[in-house]
Amino acid sequence: MFEIQFIVIGLIQGITEFLPISSSGHLILISAFTEWNDQGIFTDIAVHVGTLGAVVMYLRKYIKNIIIDFFSFKKNYFTTNHLWGIKIIIATFPALIVGFIVYEYLMDYLRNVIVIAWSSIIFGIILYFADRKKNSTKKWEDLNFLEVIIIGFFQVLAFIPGASRAGVTITGARILNIKRESAAIFSMLLSIPIIIASLALSVIDIYTSNNSELNLIGPLVATIISFITALISIHFMMRILHYTNFNIFIIYRIILGITLLSIYA
Repeated sequence: MFEIQFIVIGLIQGITEFLPISSSGHLILISAFTEWNDQGIFTDIAVHVGTLGAVVMYLRKYIKNIIIDFFSFKKNYFTTNHLWGIKIIIATFPALIVGFIVYEYLMDYLRNVIVIAWSSIIFGIILYFADRKKNSTKKWEDLNFLEVIIIGFFQVLAFIPGASRAGVTITGARILNIKRESAAIFSMLLSIPIIIASLALSVIDIYTSNNSELNLIGPLVATIISFITALISIHFMMRILHYTNFNIFIIYRIILGITLLSIYA
């Protein structure tokens, strides 16, 4: 049973992290529907390492160009790629600030199945209307500083369980008329500093918790599974968006929300 818990957590985290359906919401539901004990901070770190590795691998060409240009001090420094290193940092600040407050003071109040249910429905509907825009030709590289900041504030909404970090950032990008595939890519780029920040907080918790009993096998299994499933999930989403819209994810969100309300409300 112990090993199964790590496998399930790795699967859920990997599948849902970059889809607009809320990974944190699904992980909370695991606790609600099972009698499993909390997986522990090492497992949290493990699954985030797995999903971080997956998104870095998928976006490696974008990341390589952004990093190289960011540290290339040339006469033409203020070009699109140079600015994108700065823009991603700026877009991350609102979520980092609010995230620290939520992590320290509000997390226990938000970990509620009813909150997840309503968030899943409401933010799914908002994504539906944002995604109705047709003939979008704008790419994420075309976003200006103001638009990047707007999406950064959308990302703050992700701390509501069930809202989905990917979902709210994609919604913000679609409202700004960014193409679907490009909106998903930008959402994943924004996830990287957020995942790193989450890992940093978890590592700090380890040093302050004085936890001497470490089980590395389970978290290692969760890392591998979350990495593989996240990579498959990203390819799946991008393949869908190449041909159609976000409706499949929106329908899933609404069905999930209604089902949870019918059980717990």
